[in-house]
Amino acid sequence: MQYSFAAKINYEDFSSGRVILNKIGFTNYPVRLACEIFSRCLSAVGKSENLAVYDPCCGCGYLLTVLGFLFNEKIGSLCGSDISEDAVDLTMKNLNLLTTSGLRNRKMQLKALHDSHGKNSHLLAIQSADRLESFLKNKIRLNAFTRDILDPKQSVCRDFLADIIITDVPYGNLTSWSNNDGFAIDKMLDNLLPNLNPRSVVAVSGDKSQKIGNPKYKRIDKFLVGKRKIELLKINESHGK
Repeated sequence: MQYSFAAKINYEDFSSGRVILNKIGFTNYPVRLACEIFSRCLSAVGKSENLAVYDPCCGCGYLLTVLGFLFNEKIGSLCGSDISEDAVDLTMKNLNLLTTSGLRNRKMQLKALHDSHGKNSHLLAIQSADRLESFLKNKIRLNAFTRDILDPKQSVCRDFLADIIITDVPYGNLTSWSNNDGFAIDKMLDNLLPNLNPRSVVAVSGDKSQKIGNPKYKRIDKFLVGKRKIELLKINESHGK
């Protein structure tokens, strides 16, 4: 796949577990690919500032946190949800790194670890935290909450509209849907409709074998990267919401 927007540069400051927190069982996401997807969404959404961004399968919030750093001046709010309370708790800890106080607290933790153990990895993490702080130009509204995105009863549980929804849906050995009957993505898309406005863009990243067939959406872009398939969708006006 030819990258149209995201430069091939060193993204090691965003490495999972360095400054951004992670736990066993939670996945991260390729940073350059995240930048490419988000940039394509920006081109399609027709809005370039104060963007409301939502990830309905946020896991540890890694994807949202990376975007919050790299597109800080364009984003007004970041919101994540997950069926797991542990995931939501970790997401909020990571999203708080997008605040000056949260990032500085994390740096203090890393300094304490370095003082105790003297590991070079902790020193490198401290240096990464210093560089990440330079990205914090904008005060982003942050939120995370528990939600089963496949449960239609929870489809309007939050009163907000997202300009961009971006998510890496469950697949593979580490993560799976709570109830996968082969139509999980289409059910998710149904339940996301109340959170969309007419210009919203939904970016779904998943395995090549996963199909999207929801007639309420139209595909505006599709590309493959390794084992991943990424599709960008908008509401199909002929079906409405």
